[in-house]
Amino acid sequence: MLPNNPNYTDWHKMFPGSGQGKQYPWLLDKIISNHKANVDRRVVKKQWRVFLDYGCGKGGTAQWLNSLVKNIDIDLYDPGNEQYKHTKFREHYDCVYTCDVLEHIEPSDIHTVIEHTQSLADVNLHIIDMTPAKKRLPDGRNAHILLQDKWQWIETFEQHSHTIEEVYPYSIPDPNYNTRERVCIWTRKQKDYTKRTKRS
Repeated sequence: MLPNNPNYTDWHKMFPGSGQGKQYPWLLDKIISNHKANVDRRVVKKQWRVFLDYGCGKGGTAQWLNSLVKNIDIDLYDPGNEQYKHTKFREHYDCVYTCDVLEHIEPSDIHTVIEHTQSLADVNLHIIDMTPAKKRLPDGRNAHILLQDKWQWIETFEQHSHTIEEVYPYSIPDPNYNTRERVCIWTRKQKDYTKRTKRS
């Protein structure tokens, strides 16, 4: 769970307009591809039906996914939102995803957060903003506390017990920085990856 830090717990009080939730085609594609693979019986894999939106903000991304994908169940967690800060986590999820969350985590906390998301699901999908934010924290720092490039994020994830299945960087236009760079990282528990590799 995210440590008790005002930068996390008071985020939406400091920035009431934030956390509306965005639409992320990569995330949608991963979910749809997983479901289609099971329907077509092209591969044997667990279908992702129960999700946790970790750092959900106001829940807009989950609402968007629910409107497009049938038969999925998404729990919402965000320590900065009174509605979702006391979420009772299930024992296990099919998939945990974060969208524009990890760049807001203190460097001293990032490994704790990754270990927590990985403990909740064998599959993690992370979308990370690698461009500075427009907002600044009360202490003057950029709101994107943990700005790392793609290779630094890969190195961060490689220190944990999950295997990186996919790394997908992409850019979108940004009025302040010309382009906004993000990286999407899909990780899977190593034991699942090993079994799949031996079968191939």
